Amino acid sequence: MERHALCLDLGGTNLKGGIVSQKGELSKHRNLPAEVEQGPERILQNLIRMTDMLLKEAGKDSIPIEGIGVSTPGIIDTDFGGLTGGAVNLPGWQNTPFMKALYDEFHIPVFAHNDVTATALGEATYGAGVGRKHVVMASVGTGIGGGIIINGRLYEGATGYAGEIGHIVTFAGGHTCNCGVKGCWEEYAALRGILRTAQEHLDRDAKRESSIFSTLDQEGELTPRIVFDAAREGDHLALGIVDEIGRNTAVGLGSLINIFDPDMLIIGGGIAEAGDIYLNAIRTHIPSWSLPDSREGVEIVLAKLGSKAGIFGASALVFGDINRYMK
Repeated sequence: MERHALCLDLGGTNLKGGIVSQKGELSKHRNLPAEVEQGPERILQNLIRMTDMLLKEAGKDSIPIEGIGVSTPGIIDTDFGGLTGGAVNLPGWQNTPFMKALYDEFHIPVFAHNDVTATALGEATYGAGVGRKHVVMASVGTGIGGGIIINGRLYEGATGYAGEIGHIVTFAGGHTCNCGVKGCWEEYAALRGILRTAQEHLDRDAKRESSIFSTLDQEGELTPRIVFDAAREGDHLALGIVDEIGRNTAVGLGSLINIFDPDMLIIGGGIAEAGDIYLNAIRTHIPSWSLPDSREGVEIVLAKLGSKAGIFGASALVFGDINRYMK
């Protein structure tokens, strides 16, 4: 009989759920508001509600559930049965024993991990990294998170916190990151850095001939989408911005290539939705920041699973018996 996992992906806005088979087939996909602003008790209520809903759906079709997989912001401690750190965007979610609560409610083993780490595991198992043994994923959005697969196994580090690649220092003494360190990679290659780079280019353009200016007059707020859309149309200023974004991103990716010597480097997250124009800008600058022998052996690609990557990653936790809670 084929194995199945009940999977939950907790984000700042939505709670996603579904049933995933070991073959990677997703069914019973559901979304609920996460309601994180209402505190940890409401988040936990929603996790239980989603789990109950999916278990009933699975029961109707006689689908046996092997475990409950959870992808969530934060640092997981299976002895505690929940989070002991991180999750700064989910007020109060730290020190919430949600794994214990789910197990006590449903008496099914619970497996959980950090959301970006789970996403990387999902991509390596069911997405862009299928068939590869050494995979590094960078998820680029508001910040930069990551996941590391070494010889087919998830690398977690001593405390389960491995993968905080956004805090590689790529510009020593540079802009101060939210973590307090000056010059972190994510302060240049993630959202804040991209918008800062774009604004600096706009401020230097006295002619104001770029289509970005007219779009800003209509939309009022600068976004990466405006820049990438203009670059696709051949806008000279936008192309210059995208080139610098590619350079700033390649600086960090080059270090990851040099350190881990992966056979695949996957770029995901909201910024990666820009697609090929973003990826090509990165590839242009990678040779300047990586060693030739390592660079020749790595394929740099965009993530494939999109918004469902966390759900698939949660299933990989169950099938891989990673971070099990059952007491």
